[in-house]
Amino acid sequence: MEIRQLRYVVRLAETLHFGRAAQLEHIAQSAFSGHVARLERELGVQLFDRSPHRVALTPAGAAFVERAEQILAQLAEAAADALTYSPSHQQVLRIGMFAEAAGELTPVILSVYRELRPDVRLEFTELTMVDQLEKLVSDEVDVTIVRAPFEDDRIRLRPIFSEPRVAALPRSHPLADAASISVDDLLDEPFATAATGAPAGWASYWTCDDRRGEQSRVATRVRSVGESLMAISCLGAVDTFPQTAARLFHHSGVAYVPLRDAAPSTVATAARLSDRRPHVHAFAVAVERAVEGHLAGVPGAVRAQAA
Repeated sequence: MEIRQLRYVVRLAETLHFGRAAQLEHIAQSAFSGHVARLERELGVQLFDRSPHRVALTPAGAAFVERAEQILAQLAEAAADALTYSPSHQQVLRIGMFAEAAGELTPVILSVYRELRPDVRLEFTELTMVDQLEKLVSDEVDVTIVRAPFEDDRIRLRPIFSEPRVAALPRSHPLADAASISVDDLLDEPFATAATGAPAGWASYWTCDDRRGEQSRVATRVRSVGESLMAISCLGAVDTFPQTAARLFHHSGVAYVPLRDAAPSTVATAARLSDRRPHVHAFAVAVERAVEGHLAGVPGAVRAQAA
């Protein structure tokens, strides 16, 4: 029994047409048919019923194809695992970062990673509100540093730390000089809302829809923190930011006011569930070591618990 015979049988089960199956496998139809027939003789069982106008799987064929698909998938995974040890596949780690990433912890994470994997070159991509998941699942980046919440069965999300949120208000807002405010104080305000394409649950978290019980008023749609700051300062919009962003994104027209009862913001790393390459896993190790030794460098941050 040969691997190509398993592949040919699976292909024929997909098409139920010898000519099309052979064409897809780039082999002459006579040779393709010969391989299938030879496998049936070797097994001592008929996998396909053949007639001049119809090809159909037999019960034995259906059972065989199911197992053949599993074997081919396992072989593909084994090949991918072996390939990860090739230097040409380990030399670049593409990191996507949204906004302030992990704040003051970001350079620590990258420094630890370079110590762990000095053979890997780092490349960086700035993510927006609308592409922070898409760039990861479409293989444009390998790992990301993002802000939860996210729910997507294609990715593995690892929380790094949690911290308080603040309200981002126009300097002219009546509450701009308050020592702190409640989320309830924002519910009737027009928000700088994430543009179409942002994950729904993620977008509604920042506009406090869970407290309001419905969608917020929309001042304008934005794709980045920079656009949100412009909307706040120029259009009278409001928004909520993580405390780290308030430290790192200064704007003369924006006041940051602590939110005493807002759900905390969690920063996390994300990677594709299917990506088991060693240099990708090393990034998670670097994050863990950075948190263990340097989390105190992020004011107000507490270690996040895995979901």
